[in-house]
Amino acid sequence: MGKKKFSFKLEYFLFFSILLLIVAGVTSNVLEQKAVDNTKLPEKVEGERAFQRWITNLKNNKVEVAADDFKLKEETQIYNTKWIKITSIEEEGKQDEFNKTIQENRDIKHIVFSPSEREFLDYRHEVRDSLSPNGDYYQPNEVRFYGQKEDKIIDARILDCSLRANCYFDRGYFLSNDLFVITEFSRNIDKKDTTAPECPIDQICTYTIKLHLIDLVKNSKLTYESKSMDINLNELIPDL
Repeated sequence: MGKKKFSFKLEYFLFFSILLLIVAGVTSNVLEQKAVDNTKLPEKVEGERAFQRWITNLKNNKVEVAADDFKLKEETQIYNTKWIKITSIEEEGKQDEFNKTIQENRDIKHIVFSPSEREFLDYRHEVRDSLSPNGDYYQPNEVRFYGQKEDKIIDARILDCSLRANCYFDRGYFLSNDLFVITEFSRNIDKKDTTAPECPIDQICTYTIKLHLIDLVKNSKLTYESKSMDINLNELIPDL
């Protein structure tokens, strides 16, 4: 009788131990899968119509890239006191100044507005006639964010890239008033590397595409990078 009880307890212990191992394994796999998924483009980006049109246009121009080719490269904060200017819209003359700036930037290529029409991104590849928060004019390798959040006017250099890397911002679009995407072609060299050999933009060079997902509320910039490709960017730009 004692042996039967011992055998039953042993079988129950083994069964329970195996069950725990299975549960632990499943949990581990789920967590691992989530970790892997976090390196991919979020569904809210991949499912966006503007993203799909962008991918289709690239393929039509023989740039073979798909959503699965993009992997998370880095996560950084976006706000920097050197590159952001915040003023109260209640200050004298600021409401008129804001309205004028909004109107002056409508219907211009490479300037896109948020759903509320109260914010815009300016990613024109040229020196602009508006001053950035540090007192210089916005440069071709800089993206300007301008808009109203509650009672504050925000003017910020929200993103920049390396001219040595032949960088070019080709698309920008809002997913919501506080969340937007900017895509960038640039050579696959470190942004801060000032010693990398130059490769003229009108020649075939090795590039990657970076997709920047910027969240104003979370003060977050997620940068996803594609596989590398050899292209003549100067020939491609007119079709982007």
